[in-house]
Amino acid sequence: MVAALIVVAFFGAATASAGNRQKVAALQTTPVVGFSQSSYEVSEGNRATISVSISPSPQVTATVRYDTRNGTAIAGLDYLTAAGDLVFPPGSTTASFQVQTRSRSTFVGDRTVLLLLSNADQAILDANRDAAVLTILEDQGPTSTPQTATPVFVDRYEPNNTLETAYPTSVGAAPLCDITLWPAGDVDWFRFSGKSGAAYEVLTSDLSAGLDTVLTVYNPQGNKIASNDDYEFGNLGSRVDFSAKADGTYYAQIVNKAGGDTANKTYCFEVNQIQGTATPTSFPTSTRVPGVDICEYNGEFDLACLIGAGDTFDMNFVPIWGEGPDNDFYRLWVKPGLFYVCETFNLSSVNDTNMILYDQNQNGIGGNDDRAPGDFGSEVSFYSTYTGWLFILVGPVAPPEYSLSFLYTYSLRCTETVATPTPVPLPTQPPSSFIPSPPTATRTPIPVPETPIAALTTIAQPPTTTPNVQVMPLPTSTPVVAAGRSVNFELTVYYDSNLNFTPELTEGVEDVGVAIHDNMTNELLAFGYTNETGTIRFSSLTVSGMIRVSIPFLQFSQIVTGDSNIFIRVAPFRQ
Repeated sequence: MVAALIVVAFFGAATASAGNRQKVAALQTTPVVGFSQSSYEVSEGNRATISVSISPSPQVTATVRYDTRNGTAIAGLDYLTAAGDLVFPPGSTTASFQVQTRSRSTFVGDRTVLLLLSNADQAILDANRDAAVLTILEDQGPTSTPQTATPVFVDRYEPNNTLETAYPTSVGAAPLCDITLWPAGDVDWFRFSGKSGAAYEVLTSDLSAGLDTVLTVYNPQGNKIASNDDYEFGNLGSRVDFSAKADGTYYAQIVNKAGGDTANKTYCFEVNQIQGTATPTSFPTSTRVPGVDICEYNGEFDLACLIGAGDTFDMNFVPIWGEGPDNDFYRLWVKPGLFYVCETFNLSSVNDTNMILYDQNQNGIGGNDDRAPGDFGSEVSFYSTYTGWLFILVGPVAPPEYSLSFLYTYSLRCTETVATPTPVPLPTQPPSSFIPSPPTATRTPIPVPETPIAALTTIAQPPTTTPNVQVMPLPTSTPVVAAGRSVNFELTVYYDSNLNFTPELTEGVEDVGVAIHDNMTNELLAFGYTNETGTIRFSSLTVSGMIRVSIPFLQFSQIVTGDSNIFIRVAPFRQ
């Protein structure tokens, strides 16, 4: 009897072990995710469904990020940008997202949109299926001549258009070749590991005729080290030599300086260690003082420290060269349609921060000293209408003595959400010690992509006359008083389809840009977009006199003296 029990127990243990091995083997099979097809097609004005597959089906929820980039199609003109995360629940094999295209009667021919996958979680990204092409077919009509799709020349290192998506390589590795800078305006980023005290050469070579690279190298904090156009006479390749100041990941950015078509034109990129010490920069050579934060030196726009949305950074106001004040510049990559909130918090008991936001052309957007009475932290909101850098400047309201600067600590965080924000008014002028010196060189403004006004496509015919405007006082009307008064008002834009001269919930015109200016100084106080009901509310605007409301799209401008509710009626077109 005892022996029988032993046999049964042993057999049961063996069966359980086999079952566990099967479960472990299943769990160890990581799903692979990628586009279901290498190319997709859609007629202009229609919506394309893009499928993404995963195999085998995941045991736990997996995700992957998708993005669209301009090929020959232009975001806002030919299609609406699409970006987000696809979710694969356990047992699923496919997921999809959609790209809305737009009709463009002035353009002849097909256009292409690049589709990209990145940041797979609980899955592996298939390197052969992480990019695809969507072709927008021209609506040719019954007598149109078929058009030939524009060929695509995307290299295998894409997507690497940002520092965050930089393609990895190693010091001393074989050169990366057959790299393209297509389409025009393409930017390539690469990253590699460097060691403190080592000297490196970073270079582009074997350029096809028609390419002229400009190479810029950045340190682990995203601060610029040096840049080069042509490193020797007659050679359009670029080379930067530098000595690493710390262990970490270094970045290289390559752009094409030459104009013209870049199709089928390639170059090579490599990083090598060299003997000796390379010092290409003009940074101060003084010894860094102890206690500085990880982003120093970041006291200028060009040396702004790179931060990511949602990350928290613990910083201080210790000047790196033993002198003050210590003003901290940061830069955050932003995209249109997203709402950003940047804040300082966890301030030490002696600290008081001030914050200013600047757009990609380094123009002031807004700022804040105290978040609330008694709260010396700062908070500024920003609704992005462009793709590019947002600069954040944080400094002390009262610069501390150097011997006490280590006590002035704070935390910084910027978050992003998809929302229609309430515009934030510009503050009073910050302390003079906090205003950075203007750049010494003339800067070329960066073009801002057109922001699509999607909801306006629902209007069958445009208005032929100036929109009718009705201004009504709000119940909390505020009389015109001395400078420094607070104004609140609401504005609604509606398309009066039923001709009843009354805004209905279904008649609101969404995404109409509204600007608010101080009529006396012409200072921009706030800017925002109407929501899905065509309404936007401006609260607690501090003004010195009357304000001017303008809507560039409707060629509307009106002076408002106090709290009001403005209705802008877009009349239907009648034959």
